[in-house]
Amino acid sequence: MDDNRGETGYSALLWRDLTHLRDGYKAAPYPTKEARLQRLDRLEQLIRNNETALIDAMSQDFGCRSKTESVLAEIVSSLGTINYAKRNLAKWMRKRGRRTSFWSLPAKVYAKAQPLGVVGIMAPWNYSLDLCISPLASAFAAGNRAMICMSPETPELFKTLSTLLHTAFDASELKVYLGGDELSPAFASLPFDHLLFTGSSRVGKLVAKAAAENLTPVTLELGGKSPAIVAPDFDVKEAAKRISWGKTFNAGQTCAAPDYVMVPKSAEGDFADAALAKFTQSFHSIDDEDLTALVSERFYRRLEAMVSEAEQHGAVVLRPKGYEPSEKNGVFKMPLTVVLNPPRDGALMREEIFGPVLPVLTYEDFADVPAYINQQERPLSLYCFSNDRRTVDLLQDTTVSGQFGLNETLLQYVQEDLAFGGVGNSGSGAYHGQAGFDTFSHIKSVFEQRGLGHLTGLQLLHPPYGRITKLLMKLIKS
Repeated sequence: MDDNRGETGYSALLWRDLTHLRDGYKAAPYPTKEARLQRLDRLEQLIRNNETALIDAMSQDFGCRSKTESVLAEIVSSLGTINYAKRNLAKWMRKRGRRTSFWSLPAKVYAKAQPLGVVGIMAPWNYSLDLCISPLASAFAAGNRAMICMSPETPELFKTLSTLLHTAFDASELKVYLGGDELSPAFASLPFDHLLFTGSSRVGKLVAKAAAENLTPVTLELGGKSPAIVAPDFDVKEAAKRISWGKTFNAGQTCAAPDYVMVPKSAEGDFADAALAKFTQSFHSIDDEDLTALVSERFYRRLEAMVSEAEQHGAVVLRPKGYEPSEKNGVFKMPLTVVLNPPRDGALMREEIFGPVLPVLTYEDFADVPAYINQQERPLSLYCFSNDRRTVDLLQDTTVSGQFGLNETLLQYVQEDLAFGGVGNSGSGAYHGQAGFDTFSHIKSVFEQRGLGHLTGLQLLHPPYGRITKLLMKLIKS
């Protein structure tokens, strides 16, 4: 690795830490299963023993973060990832048998997962704990050291989590930083052995460009406009309940949240009514402590501007009666906001919404649905609500998305054995479960010549080439 001569400020700090971590990796390039499990154990105990402090820190960052949602989406998800890795680590570390070519027998071939070295993790603000811990668990399981860059939108969680991590792990194992306008670009520019970024497509392009200077392999977990499709055969009111939950969990600040809905034209009103009714059943007022706030005023103002633009261009904006957007004492809350017939060229239909605003589009012919989806950038998730197998297969086979959810939203993310990742504009690469272990490993292909292998017919392919060589080549091609 090149040194950091000429680097100053954050770059110099990051280079020093990277060098220290890489030295640690060189001293133990292939940690034993026991060493990896010991790191995962420390990570698990850190979460279990400090759950309350971590939840409180997240609530401070948001102004109001539902404790139940924090437990479900951050604590349970993180622990699930860690424990799944612990249970399956021995299997993942085994040599993976491969078929040996007949003409190479008695040789043996297999693949072996090898630690990459030092992994970089850039975590966003919306699920900052889980999106630090889950990839870190995969990196540790794969035998790596790691550097984490946390979002500047979550300073309280950074204070708490970084202190805990730096206490539990040596500086040759892990380092954690608070990102910002200067540190984050410097972090992305480091020559990691792998870099995972979770965030917007816009920033993801900048991260990929910075990483390309070092040919650093990247996994990009982005977002985009994930559609939810209600087919004619499905109970539209039941679909509305499930979509409303997915859209308001964490105030819609979820990369895999349903971004817009497509429903039969005749069912538009019923869908809107049922979605808003579900919201009022879930939250007794805008001040309900289980209604998570938007993370900052900037995001709140952006959503209000998007809704206002749509309304000015003829869209119908619906909110539950008695639930108005609130900005009390620096806490910014917004109820589920259903927008009927938004302009297709407006911000609501161009940009990922990332909030509790739900545009509703209608169709008369279901064949128009996949055609519309395929005109857009490929989404992170696509949700289909249908009990008709032909309809489901049509959407699965004719559209491309990172994940496909049938008759439910969000829950594909928490399946430990299901790879999570985007495609096209919604990302590249994947992790979770063995996919995470493999992402942070080099799957090395190995050929072992054995026994009397030196006497096999392949020796006849060595020069000088003659009639026997030609005969052998003819047999191999047959």
